[in-house]
Amino acid sequence: MILRRLPDSRFSEVLPGWRGETVVIFGGGPSLTMDQVEKVREAHQRGRCRGIAINDAYLVAPWADVLYAADRLWWLAHAAGVAKPLLGLSADQARERFSAFPGERCSIQGTGKNADEPIHLLRNRDHPCYSVGLSLDPGALVTGRHGGWQALNLAVLAGAKVGILLGIDGRPSPEGKTHWHGGHARATPAASYGQYRQAWSAGEDALKAAGVSVLNASPGSAIESFPKVNLAEALA
Repeated sequence: MILRRLPDSRFSEVLPGWRGETVVIFGGGPSLTMDQVEKVREAHQRGRCRGIAINDAYLVAPWADVLYAADRLWWLAHAAGVAKPLLGLSADQARERFSAFPGERCSIQGTGKNADEPIHLLRNRDHPCYSVGLSLDPGALVTGRHGGWQALNLAVLAGAKVGILLGIDGRPSPEGKTHWHGGHARATPAASYGQYRQAWSAGEDALKAAGVSVLNASPGSAIESFPKVNLAEALA
């Protein structure tokens, strides 16, 4: 467990339960493949890494340690069930996987209305603004304007020393795909990709200062801030 509810508060804090560990961040970018997910599952089963599933990634990585999503509307939709034709899942089947997810669930303050009670809620360090950089406050995250950065910040607060990025592409695929799972109800604005890339760049020095290595194992990623490696190399 890396999340603990604060006494007499709606908010939680991050515990350093992953000190020195490798954490794989599963994003929504189109480069993510099921072969990658299986390789991480095998490493996870052997105790070689932890996993944070962002948004729909819980559907293919139900063994992940944490499910992270920033948007309350996403939580509400998946609690009700969202069909995922590309994954061969009906709305009922997706809802069952959502309900059965055994790991911790986490969100951030200030994205629409706050998430519901069973979800650990961390403060937005710069609420109500979006910001870049890295939070070292165990009760708060920097938004970076997207869940990928927030999930990495969460891993850092938990003590991770290596972060591996999967499905963190920073752009659509050459074929125009925006997500490996078919996308969300609200399309990603084209201008957002530049903001995502800028957030990774802006946090690079802070990660180095914190002694955290980040490896980008997302093929074709436009994120240039970290070494690009194949997944097998990263897990090794």
